Amino acid sequence: IFVSANMDLTERQKEILIAIIREFMQEASEVGSLSLLEKYDLGVSSATIRNEMVKLMRLGLLEKSHISSGRLPTDQALRLYVTKYLDRSSLSPLVTVEIRQGIFRDRFSKESVVKAILDVLSKETESLVFIILDNDIRFYGLSNLLKYEEFRDIERIETVVNILEDEVFLKNLVQKYSGSGVSLLIGVESGIDNLANCALAFTRIPFWEKEQSFVGVIGSKRMDYSKVLPALNEIKNALDNSMAGWR
Repeated sequence: IFVSANMDLTERQKEILIAIIREFMQEASEVGSLSLLEKYDLGVSSATIRNEMVKLMRLGLLEKSHISSGRLPTDQALRLYVTKYLDRSSLSPLVTVEIRQGIFRDRFSKESVVKAILDVLSKETESLVFIILDNDIRFYGLSNLLKYEEFRDIERIETVVNILEDEVFLKNLVQKYSGSGVSLLIGVESGIDNLANCALAFTRIPFWEKEQSFVGVIGSKRMDYSKVLPALNEIKNALDNSMAGWR
């Protein structure tokens, strides 16, 4: 799954791929060479862009799902983008302060800390947020998912709700893929039927006496990773700092 993260692209291929991903993030539809030519200063002709798109398809980074000449980024392309090309410093300083102050202010009340995390994270990521505290799962922001066209499918929403209500499945999933920092599962990487158009990001957190604690986000794979990943990391760090000496 992660082989393409080590892939070296030419500068032109990189620019075209990033442009296609940015367009895909805005609209869940195929991106064509003419559209790229109009919106981005790529310095090449439409024919050159099409040729490069063919090469990116052969590398497994673009796919064609309809009859149109447009292309969509694959899960591998999104993984490559997050791993090598994403600017992770775009979290607003105001959000950073809100996270740190909110957690520090409420650190003597577990319930207040949970609420502060759910509120700020759902607002910042525009996705569904969950917190796992041993076998207790709390979530907030389900309505955020309806902003995305891919979540206007009742079966997909049912799948998400079923996952959230199953205290064993979600906990096992995050435990399996959790690393030292923020973990990310894009599309089919989660192995969950009906969630091929979705992404999960999560991280392990300290939370008083709880042994297995995680905070995470479930959303479209078109989610703004430049906000989601730094926000989760900031929450982890803020909890580390606020709870030092209280665990």
